Amino acid sequence: MVHDARPLGPSGKTKAILDLGRLPSARPPEIRLRYGQVMWLLTELGYSAGVSRNTLHEYLKALRKLGIPFGRVKFKDKHKRKLAEFSYCHVMELAIVLSLRVYHVIPDSVLKGIVHHRVELRKLYERAYQQRRSGAGSPLIVEAKKHVPVELRGLFLDLNIKFSGGRLLRFGPPKLLSPIEVLELFNAGAAAERTFLPMNLSLLSEKIVTLALAAPRIRSGPLPERRN
Repeated sequence: MVHDARPLGPSGKTKAILDLGRLPSARPPEIRLRYGQVMWLLTELGYSAGVSRNTLHEYLKALRKLGIPFGRVKFKDKHKRKLAEFSYCHVMELAIVLSLRVYHVIPDSVLKGIVHHRVELRKLYERAYQQRRSGAGSPLIVEAKKHVPVELRGLFLDLNIKFSGGRLLRFGPPKLLSPIEVLELFNAGAAAERTFLPMNLSLLSEKIVTLALAAPRIRSGPLPERRN
């Protein structure tokens, strides 16, 4: 597969959705992205900052060999090229992994933990989207003197990871925290026990869905030669 791609622009339907200024509210919309579109989306999210496009591609290719985000599934079209369609949960898994990188690397033991808890995590991805502004994810306003009020909303993912001496001592079980539970975690000092702090999964889900709906169509294969 050739990964250099030419964006053709979002479809009229996508533009209409974005112009409404709102996202589908119940469940995450059905998303089917090609590899080039996922590269574009991850770049828009800032995961390629500080590295070249080719470096990001090589890292994603290495993740595929470890079963992220598809497992050991092979994809082929009629020309026997390897192809894949990325769903909402697939892109969320990639984004989670890229968010956990330290110096552009994530330990294999953590990757294995992501794979081991994949079924459970996918349920959390969907719940984080569904309750990004309601239920447990309802907004919480924090006020303090001489400071602008801060709004916390959405559900936060706590993978409960702990490293010591370069070894993974604990992974999971993963769970979602409400804004008030996140504040309680920090207030109790328990956040110091975690190698990775809880991340706002609802906010990440909003960004991914918004970009996925706006993803440009990407041509597969080599770009046509320019004529003088």
